[in-house]
Amino acid sequence: MTRPVTLTDLTRRHCLALIGAATVAGCGPRGSIAMLPPEAVAGANVQRVIVATSRAPAPAPVFFSGRNAFRTGFARFDAAVPPDRPAGSIRFPRGTPDPRRDFLVTHAERLSGSRAFVQQVNAAAASAPHSRIGAMFVHGFNTNFAESLMRHVQLRHDLAAPGVGVLFSWPTAANLLAYAVDREHALFSRDSLVETMQLMRRTRLSGYNLIAHSMGAFLAMESLRTLALLGDRASLGRIGAVVLIAADLEVDLFRRQAEPVLAAGVPIYLLVSSQDRALRWSATLRGESRRVGNVYTREELGGLDVGIIDLSAVNPGEITGHLKVGSSPELIALVRRMRQRQATLFGGDAGLLDAGATVLQGAAGLVLAPLSP
Repeated sequence: MTRPVTLTDLTRRHCLALIGAATVAGCGPRGSIAMLPPEAVAGANVQRVIVATSRAPAPAPVFFSGRNAFRTGFARFDAAVPPDRPAGSIRFPRGTPDPRRDFLVTHAERLSGSRAFVQQVNAAAASAPHSRIGAMFVHGFNTNFAESLMRHVQLRHDLAAPGVGVLFSWPTAANLLAYAVDREHALFSRDSLVETMQLMRRTRLSGYNLIAHSMGAFLAMESLRTLALLGDRASLGRIGAVVLIAADLEVDLFRRQAEPVLAAGVPIYLLVSSQDRALRWSATLRGESRRVGNVYTREELGGLDVGIIDLSAVNPGEITGHLKVGSSPELIALVRRMRQRQATLFGGDAGLLDAGATVLQGAAGLVLAPLSP
């Protein structure tokens, strides 16, 4: 007989979740946007980001709030990455902006609609004619717009990402206690992400990868499943790979989402880790043992034909281990060496040893352990 859940059980789980959330977010102030003219950031690397969002617009310098918008919004930002900072880190301005140390915006422009979004993507692709590829990033829980923008910028810069960068930003409450609210906002945002992926089909990009982190993986998979059930093979066909980083997803739900997407020919890769404290807290809150971001075999996923890349041996670079690919200096260095050798984690392990990694071929994918540079 199943024991009823008691108030003590709920209180214990709630406390664990609060402790976990506090650790994930840290105790510092939230990210914010500060703007300086381009000439004030000489020496910084400037990244262009084209934004699609289901967030409601807000006055500058916030630009987009944590409220839902019933129409997808579009914008373009140029953001400067400061030269004086450790790899994997983001520093937001506190007081007077410091171009040597702070992430800053040098250009911000609201776009008039979907046609302007496509034109911006095409213009960015035209400036890199030998790399007409792109990447769309979907952030996770408890992230305000400034944080989503600069995380995307930091990832593209530190990982030396080629091609065109697109950010899909969805409205989180940016509050430690609002996990359930954020999940509802992610569900609300499905149609906007579907619309954005359909717009990507109209661009001149030859293809793009869809990269989603944490609860963003839930939103991405819901939207991909919608496209698959609609039979929109043209939009799905532009996606080279779906990469889910530390996916905060229940296993059976992921199986239901992934089956039609895989059947449509879209490959899915999971970046997983046994060191991910945030996912352990998320599982504990639900009375579960695992989330998709910490499974290690296809058997745990009902035999789904997905690629699994185990990053457990990688030093996370920060306390939660929830975004190793963006926070671990050794993994960032590895990815950069791989790009120089035109090797990739997705689709095989060719060139990884030359790039400086010990690679074991497991039953479901790669177990990755970077070597010292």
